[in-house]
Parts: sequence; C-alpha cells; structure tokens
Amino acid sequence: MVKGKEYRAEWECPSNIALIKYWGKKPAQLPLNASLSFSLKKAKTKTSVSITPASRRKVSFMFEGQASAFTERIENYLANMSLEHDWLNDFSFKIESWNTFPHSAGIASSASAFGALALCLVDLKQQVNNRQFTQEQFFQKASRWARLGSGSACRSVFPAFAVWGHLNQIPGSTDCHAIPVKGRFHPDYYSLRDAVLLVDSNKKQVSSSQGHELMNTHTFKDARLAQVNSHLFELLKVMEKGEHARFFELLEKEALSLHALMMTSDPSFILLHPNSLNIIQRIRDFRKQSGLHFGFTIDAGPNIHLIYFEKDKEVIHQFVEHELLSFTEQGQWLDDGIGNGPIQLTDEGV
Repeated sequence: MVKGKEYRAEWECPSNIALIKYWGKKPAQLPLNASLSFSLKKAKTKTSVSITPASRRKVSFMFEGQASAFTERIENYLANMSLEHDWLNDFSFKIESWNTFPHSAGIASSASAFGALALCLVDLKQQVNNRQFTQEQFFQKASRWARLGSGSACRSVFPAFAVWGHLNQIPGSTDCHAIPVKGRFHPDYYSLRDAVLLVDSNKKQVSSSQGHELMNTHTFKDARLAQVNSHLFELLKVMEKGEHARFFELLEKEALSLHALMMTSDPSFILLHPNSLNIIQRIRDFRKQSGLHFGFTIDAGPNIHLIYFEKDKEVIHQFVEHELLSFTEQGQWLDDGIGNGPIQLTDEGV
C-alpha cells in the first residue's frame, strides 16, 4: 500500500438464472444443496470502487446517482468481510453502482450487485498488496467473496454455466464458491435465451433470506434434498446428451418444487399470481401445439422466465407478444440470453 494513494477498480457483472435451485442455507452462507445456473448477457451491474487510506473504514454508496437503502447492507457486508480481511478497515470506500436492467424486472439484482462488488474488492486487494493472482485464483476469490454477500452471486462471476455446491459428478465443486462448467454440454445449450415476463413488480411478500430460513424446519427438507440431488445429477446427463424435452421437464419441476416448498412452509407463502399460472398454462399449450422445445423457470416471486433456444427466437417472440403480454404488468418483458461473464472496466486487475 502506498500512503495517501487512491486505488480504483471498476467491473461489470451479470445476473444469473438458476436451472437447479439452491434453497436453504447452512451457517456462513453455505448452501444446503448444489445448484446450476447460467449467466445472462444483458442484465448486468456496473460497479466502481475507489478507496483511500483512512484511520477507520467509511462507506459512501450511490446507486444510479442517488443515495440508496442498500447502503446498510453494503456496510454490513464490508464489516463482516473485514473480520477475515483486516486491510478493509484501513480505507474509506466510495462505491457507485448502476444496473442495465430495472430493479423490479424479475431478475436477481443482488447476484449481479455483489458479484460486481466482489470483483472490485479482489482487484483492489491486488493493487494494495502489489500482487497479482492467477486468473483462476482471482475468480475463485471473487466467487467466494460474492457468496458472502448473496449466495447466488457466487455463480455470476463466471461465463455461461456455473455450479455452486459440492457434487461428486463435478470435480472441484465445493460449497465455498462456484466453479465454471466448461465444454461439457451439448452445443444447443450455449444458445439458451431467457424471456423474463414481468407479472408483478411489487416487493415480494417474503425475502429470499427469509425463504431460505424456512427450509431449516421444513417438513419436506430431507425429501427436497434427495429430489434436488436427483434432479441435478439427471440434468447434467441430459444436457450432455442434448435430450431437450427432458431438460425442460426437469427445469419446470425444479421451479414448481421451489414454490411448493414455500406454499407448505410455516408460515406459508403463495408467491405465484393468477397471471403467473395463466402464463404457465399458455406455455404448455403452445409447446404441445408447436412441438418446439422450450419451457419456464421461476425464482422466488411471481415473474416467469421463459427459457428457449436462439434458433426459435422469432417464433417465441411472436408467441410472447401475441399470447403472453396480456398477463404481464403493463405489457412489460425483457429478453436476454446466455452471457460471457464479467468484464473489467479498468486497466488494473486480472
């Protein structure tokens, strides 16, 4: 560290959509089960972090040019991180962040936000210590640090597909951080797209953190863990072979299992809306009618993610516009696709 010097890092990190959901946590933000996701291409958070030496840590956070309620969460995150990384106590932080997608768009903004912040922090650690990590070390650290802010964020620091959680079938997989899954799947899956159908932009009845906590005492906890491990093991094989019909069957079972868990938790929450169910039924009807391979997944909310292949984009867009938009909030939807991972926006770093 050079006395009085300002250090700066800026990164852009995508959100991701889980094909196999992680639901439930162990202490230290570790997952109850392994999960599989793909990073998006357009839905990103851009974050810049400037730090200057200070007698004690201070944090200034601006989101899209304005003060944000997210500041407290950032402060708590840095405070927890500093217990292991005490260099964070020696600086004041100026953090600015922007999203390329609306906050209420049905896309996990905390995943891209903490992914981008973690990438900046690992970048800054290199600069402060005047030491370069290998590329593998850099992104592994970023994934681990992102996980401590938001579990699913650990998957966002990698391109295309990532697995988080120990799985015997994936060498190197661990609960501590995600790892990329490279060159394993049928080529079609590298053209996946995600049409996000915004059913309701209002704040969810229950936060994801609260939902995860409900799994600790859930009647179906053991059955869910057995189910999700079976789903993930089969999905990996299905994606290797290119068995598209079964891929979408498993995708939808995973989504509906997540919501079934929420409906049968104590207390119980119904996160789907009537229009969510209308969209699901229309998707199933059109799939049967058209013979195309596509399907849906759902995160912990009412919005539907229509997953499809690039080659079917024109037909799917017509289907969305003619049959589904009447069930969305003011006709709102976003179309995205599988992405290439984070981008460094400054010269320092990797």
